[in-house]
Amino acid sequence: MLPDPPLGLCMKITDTGNLKISWSSPTLVPFQLQYQVKYSENSTKNMRKADEIVSATSLLVDSVLPGSSYEVQVRSKRLDGPGIWSDWSTPLTFTTQDVIYFPPKILTTVGSNVSFHCIYKNENKIISSKKIVWWMNLAEKIPQSQYDVVGDHVSKVTFPNLNATKPRGKFTYDAVYCCNEHECHHRYAELYVIDVNINISCETDGYLTKMTCRWSPSAIQSLVGSTLQLRYQRSSLYCSDVPSIHPISEPKDCHLQRDGFYECLFQPIFLLSGYTMWIRINHSLGSLDSPPTCVIPDSVVKPLPPSSVKAEITVKIGLLKISWEKPVFPENNLQFQIRYGLSGKKVQWKVFEVYDAKLKSASFPVPDLCAVYAVQVRCKRLDGLGYWSNWSTPAYTIVTDIKVPIRGPEFWRIINEDNTKKERNVTLLWKPLMKNDSLCSVRRYVVKHHTSRNGTWSEDVGNHTKFTFLWTEQAHSVTVLAVNSIGASSANFNLTFSWPMSKVNIVQSLSAYPLNSSCVILSWMLSPSDYNLMYFILEWKILHEDNEIKWLRIPSSVKKYYVHDHFIPIEKYQFSLYPIFMEGVGKPKIIDSFTQDDEKHQHDAGLYVIVPIIISSSILLLGTLLISHQRMKKLFWEDVPNPKNCSWAQGLNFQKPETFEHLFIKHTESVTFGPLLLEPETISEDISVDTSWKNKDEMVPPTTVSLLLMTRDLEKGSICISDQCNSAHFSEVESTEITCEEESRRQPSVKYATLLSNSKSGETEEEQRLVNSAVSKCFSSNNSLPKDSFSNNSWEIETQAFFILSDQHPNIISPHLPFSGGLDELLKLEGNFPEENHDERSVYYLGVTSIKKRESDVLLTDESRVLSPFPSHCLFTDIRILQDSCSHLVENNFNLGTSDQKTFVSYIPQFQTCSTRTQKIVENKMCDLTV
Repeated sequence: MLPDPPLGLCMKITDTGNLKISWSSPTLVPFQLQYQVKYSENSTKNMRKADEIVSATSLLVDSVLPGSSYEVQVRSKRLDGPGIWSDWSTPLTFTTQDVIYFPPKILTTVGSNVSFHCIYKNENKIISSKKIVWWMNLAEKIPQSQYDVVGDHVSKVTFPNLNATKPRGKFTYDAVYCCNEHECHHRYAELYVIDVNINISCETDGYLTKMTCRWSPSAIQSLVGSTLQLRYQRSSLYCSDVPSIHPISEPKDCHLQRDGFYECLFQPIFLLSGYTMWIRINHSLGSLDSPPTCVIPDSVVKPLPPSSVKAEITVKIGLLKISWEKPVFPENNLQFQIRYGLSGKKVQWKVFEVYDAKLKSASFPVPDLCAVYAVQVRCKRLDGLGYWSNWSTPAYTIVTDIKVPIRGPEFWRIINEDNTKKERNVTLLWKPLMKNDSLCSVRRYVVKHHTSRNGTWSEDVGNHTKFTFLWTEQAHSVTVLAVNSIGASSANFNLTFSWPMSKVNIVQSLSAYPLNSSCVILSWMLSPSDYNLMYFILEWKILHEDNEIKWLRIPSSVKKYYVHDHFIPIEKYQFSLYPIFMEGVGKPKIIDSFTQDDEKHQHDAGLYVIVPIIISSSILLLGTLLISHQRMKKLFWEDVPNPKNCSWAQGLNFQKPETFEHLFIKHTESVTFGPLLLEPETISEDISVDTSWKNKDEMVPPTTVSLLLMTRDLEKGSICISDQCNSAHFSEVESTEITCEEESRRQPSVKYATLLSNSKSGETEEEQRLVNSAVSKCFSSNNSLPKDSFSNNSWEIETQAFFILSDQHPNIISPHLPFSGGLDELLKLEGNFPEENHDERSVYYLGVTSIKKRESDVLLTDESRVLSPFPSHCLFTDIRILQDSCSHLVENNFNLGTSDQKTFVSYIPQFQTCSTRTQKIVENKMCDLTV
């Protein structure tokens, strides 16, 4: 018979580093088969072929090298007797990796020792085992002490006493890398270390019929693809000293509960048999077993809770007595645990142990005999085996009368006198007894009387707290008793009403000080007395009102007392202090208002409220001032230019304090700084200032402020040139000239001003000529003003200089230039300002009139950044802005020259100012034109 070729041919590297060739038998045959295996190995080191005959269905090939290729074929034949070989199976090719790990994966338990082997091939060369190093997760190099050299090319690493693997994301294993000295291959071995110390706890029920075992799989949940199973083996009697895993065991079905535990049920059970059980972990890499544990059902019994639990407060003794009945099972001696507490939502339990198995009750003292207590009891085996039972159902005490009332009620009286009948009606008042005094209730009150004539008698009042009787004798004593189901109170208060004692006065003074609306302080002073003082009674009520009287009892040793009540500040109160003697009630001390002569207590009371308010307000005010200071400082300095951007600040060290002192000191030579009437933006094309002198012989330095500014459309601005910049002086005969060259053909909007002087008329002709010559050449023919642009009436005879102002934005600043010519050409222009040209040209006049002779001084302008001579003692007395379209004048007085010498100092030295020397106050008038 010709068999079929073998099936399922496969190859793999074993844990020992061999190549295992395996297959399965063909279809079932009635005889055994033998197999012939032929394979070839092709590697960089050698090539070999082999042909072997085996009876098993596998073959191991040793000396496997990395990067080798194997080709295998198998055929079969009858083992005994004649037979014919089957056909060869289909060839199978298997190629090993460049790095071979054996075993490639290991599953082990915590505390065990494992080893990995490795053969490393790099660039067609097998690395020597002495040059192989090992790494864990490519982060931790394994010490060489754990290396072993197995062969020339096989390296071994051993991991002793392993710890559990900590999952890192999706990776539930540690990666072990075999590397050469310089690099690591991307292939790695996998190491799974599982903590299999699983605690199995079992519990036998109180009826001794079943045993329930529970265990948690949380320690091994990280091992993906694993299954858990509880296995056990039962011995005939008890457990061995050292539990061990038996080769023959039985599985037990367990069910996962909501709390994450598995629960297994054993029923029926053998109480004295030993159940050895463990958890088996099944995985594709192998099986692991948890340490075994042995359980005897009789030793893990959880008894039923005690029954018939009762709780009561014993009569006349006043103890909490608890009684119970022990459960039927188990029959062992039991210990008990009792807990009790005041009944409520959250009971504060107190626990007591009872170790006498024969006891069925216990008593404990409790602080409150009239409260309801909750009580529970549980039990456990006295030898300590097993578990505590559940707590029994709570039992509650019932509030009943335990003893006679400790004392009778405190009481006081109200006396109503009838002068016509000479009778006194006494009304007794008392407060109901509390439970702690009545133990635990009051059924009725009894008033007991005693007089010298009628003896002693009693009256039953019931549950009322008020009783009235007639006082007719010289002395009348009363006592109020409280009665419950046990009897009448043993300790009671007595009060004697005596005519002679009502006149005994020992309270010398009484003072009342209101502390607040809920407390009043009372103090008093006593005089010596031969009577036996027992206590005081204090009464208070709102004056002139028939409302209820309030009272309280005060010990006799007290000289000051705090009365707590709701006091209305606007009301007046009456306070009465009665001394109570053993012989009777003494004469009271009565006050109708709070004490006013000593206000210390009231002030002290107010301080508790006022002082915190003052402190809080001060802190709040201080914080507000600090915030306001910072905000004002920020607002004040917001528009201050940065000194670093100014030419005058170059080279100054602002870190030194003297720098600021120099900037803000008061200069001796200055010009009074008046209100600025020009527009905020720089619009001047040319500013020329001329001054006069009183005689021809006096030479005054020229005064010039020249700002020649270009318009946007001009490439070059208006420049005043003079060859005599450094030598020209003003005189009656000679003059300097101003030559203005304009290259722009565009006609700018020109604003000009005149500086007027109060000099004598004899000087006007020369001054007028100088002004005319100075301004006449500032305009070229291309952009000169129309002839009718200026009115003949626009120029006063006192005119000395012009300020030529342009509406265009400046971009060039002229140097310091003196005058070099007259203003003849400009003054020859005739005509009026046309109404129709107001939108195109807006001309303004600025007049500056001098008071007295000026001396040479220096003016530093904001735009020119240069120093120019200027009369030192100048005072702006009359400032005008004129325009032919001005329909109204607004007069405004600017007191620029006061009797006091004032100096306006700017926050940065853009101007050098000087104080005035005049004592006159000159009116300043201004016509403000709204364009």
